[in-house]
Amino acid sequence: MMPVLYRVINLNLFLIILAFFIPDKTFAQVEIFGFGGYEIASDVQVTQGQLNIYSNPNYGAGISFEVQRGVQAEVFWIGQQTPMELKRNNGLTEPLFDVGIHYFQAGAVYEFRQNSKQRAFPFTSFSLGATLFSPIDSDFSEEWRFSITFGGGGKFYLSDNVGVRLQARLLMPLNFSGAGMWCGSGGCSVGVGSWATLLQADFTGGIFVRLGK
Repeated sequence: MMPVLYRVINLNLFLIILAFFIPDKTFAQVEIFGFGGYEIASDVQVTQGQLNIYSNPNYGAGISFEVQRGVQAEVFWIGQQTPMELKRNNGLTEPLFDVGIHYFQAGAVYEFRQNSKQRAFPFTSFSLGATLFSPIDSDFSEEWRFSITFGGGGKFYLSDNVGVRLQARLLMPLNFSGAGMWCGSGGCSVGVGSWATLLQADFTGGIFVRLGK
């Protein structure tokens, strides 16, 4: 918990400091943001039972730019490290390993903002990209999956350049399919049924900085 909190605090402090050193109007439509929060996950049905991915803190960062009034394009990354366990069909629970879950996304944000002077307003977001499942144990292989996200939240300007961004998102890595999910020198640890889908959601808050005036 504490290492994640330190990362988020350091990133937000960096963004605030950056706002004072890059005032060029050329960057007036660009925002950079960092955030931290909590990420939860559904169970995934597998051939041996249920694969449980624990809920845990997450963090991330991104950059966005305005493509037309009220619409921004953005790219961002979300990271989480969390334990996994297998609830077998015979009733026994088997701890597996810690896994890093990383979302690499590109998408759009629609701001419900009446004018440029409005200091607080809601927004919605959509993105698509890839999700990396990276076991901390190097004996197991990494897995990439196509993913999409849907979200919404609010932005609250504290000054002309700095604000707070609060957001909730649905995170959807798609199409877990095939005979194995993580494999190493000793064989595959989990067999996954075709078309199983993992659902995650996160609730985050952080700082955004609009570069320029």
